[in-house]
Amino acid sequence: MATYINNAYIEACAHELQVSIWKQRGTLRPMGVVDPVDMLDPEFAASVLGVSYEEHNSLGNRFNENGASVEIAGLIDRQAGKIAVSSRFHPDVVRFTGAHEIGHWLLHDDKVMHKDLPVKGLAIGRYIRPQFEREADHFAAFLLMPRKLVTARLEMYFSTRSPIIFDENTAFALRPDDPESLLRPDNGSLDRALVIASCESYRGKRFHSLAKQFHVSVTTMAIQLNEFGLIQA
Repeated sequence: MATYINNAYIEACAHELQVSIWKQRGTLRPMGVVDPVDMLDPEFAASVLGVSYEEHNSLGNRFNENGASVEIAGLIDRQAGKIAVSSRFHPDVVRFTGAHEIGHWLLHDDKVMHKDLPVKGLAIGRYIRPQFEREADHFAAFLLMPRKLVTARLEMYFSTRSPIIFDENTAFALRPDDPESLLRPDNGSLDRALVIASCESYRGKRFHSLAKQFHVSVTTMAIQLNEFGLIQA
C-alpha cells in the first residue's frame, strides 16, 4: 500500500532546501542577488543537492496509455546522478517541471529512472494524477512560491494584512465591471484567488502580478494562495 506524504512535510522539505540555497547564494550567484525569487531556481536546488542539472532541446518521446507519442519534459536518473529537463516548452513550464523533478528526487527514493510529461503547474478538477505525481507537484509549488515571501508581497501590494477580506471596496477595486462576482463567488470557486494572482494594479499602485513575479501560471499561484490561507474563504 502506498504511503502518502502530507503537505506539511512536503513544505518543510522545500523550506529546508530553500534555506540551503540561500546560505550558498554567494557561490550560486557571485554577482549578487537582486530579488530573492531569483534564487528559487531548480538548477540551484540541484546544485545544493549535489545533483547534475541539464537542459536539452529534446529528451525524446514516449508512448502514453492510449498509444500516442508524447514529448518528455523532465526526468531523473539516480544512477547517473542527474536531472534533465527539456527547454522546448514555455519557460514557466520548464521551471515548474524542473522543480517537480527535484521533488521526486527528494521525496521518492524508489524512482530510480523516471520520466515526466510537461508539468504546467497545480490544477484542480481536470484529471486525477497519481499520488506521487501530486506530491512532486506540491513540492514544486512550495519550492517556487515560499509561504513567507508570497505573503509578504501580497500584503505589500494590496496594503493589507492577510487574508485579504473581500468587502465592497476591495471587490470594486479589483473588478469594477463585476464586483458582485467577488463578493458572492460560487461555492468552491477560484475567482477571488485568480483575480489576486493576476492583478497588476490596485488602488493606483502598479506592479507585476504575483504569478509573473514567481514565474508560474495564474492558476498555480491562485491555488497556492488558497493553500496558504491568504484569500478570504
